[in-house]
Amino acid sequence: MIPIGDINPVRRKPIVNTILIAINVAVFVIFELPYILSGNMLGLDHFIKTYGLVPYFVLNGERLYTLFTHMWVHASIEHIAGNMLFLAIFGDNVESLLGHKRYLLLYILSGLAAAGFHLASICLMPKATLNPYLTQNPWLTPAVGASGAISGVLAAYFLFYPRALVKVLIFIPFPFLILIPAEYFLGFWFLWQLMEGTWSLVGVPSGVAWWAHIGGFLMGAILAYFLVDRKEVEIHRRLSRYAFATRGFFL
Repeated sequence: MIPIGDINPVRRKPIVNTILIAINVAVFVIFELPYILSGNMLGLDHFIKTYGLVPYFVLNGERLYTLFTHMWVHASIEHIAGNMLFLAIFGDNVESLLGHKRYLLLYILSGLAAAGFHLASICLMPKATLNPYLTQNPWLTPAVGASGAISGVLAAYFLFYPRALVKVLIFIPFPFLILIPAEYFLGFWFLWQLMEGTWSLVGVPSGVAWWAHIGGFLMGAILAYFLVDRKEVEIHRRLSRYAFATRGFFL
């Protein structure tokens, strides 16, 4: 399922969300895309290992800057495209509700929490399952991407806009567009992270930092609960009901 939009109006311009997307894209285009276009995968690998979150180093008190920098680095064009798509669809509404400063706080803290959960998940993997089944040692594999921080944004959207309709492309077997309430779409997304995250703890390889997503989501839910103005929630819900009543199911 690929989300391509939502039916959920905003009251504030998504200034911070737009800046976050711009920074992520700029880092990729300036520092990573040249390696990809030139076929210099060794250069890209070095960049990712330098600024990505490598558990071995961080847990030994080294390269602590990567707790922050890993959020702005992506492994491929598909990786950044997917992350920025989710941020563009769900971030504007959350920023409209929380305000610019609180939205930025939620984003950054969710990203840091995601890093913490990822490190903890690596520590919890049974030693006996680390090497025999994995082509890469997870202690030395860099984690990169904005998905941990974005997971916090998804949690806030899930809490405050559960009935907003998400426009989703489904390929069964041909692509067609449907509307799914956010509570079902994001709820399924989170359950999928939990299922895959559980498998990862017993050493099943995937190449995805599932627990970073789970940690970011949980932190986002907690922060959103305390950061939000309840009056703003009611205003946005009334606005959403009006928009749905006037636009209906037209896509």
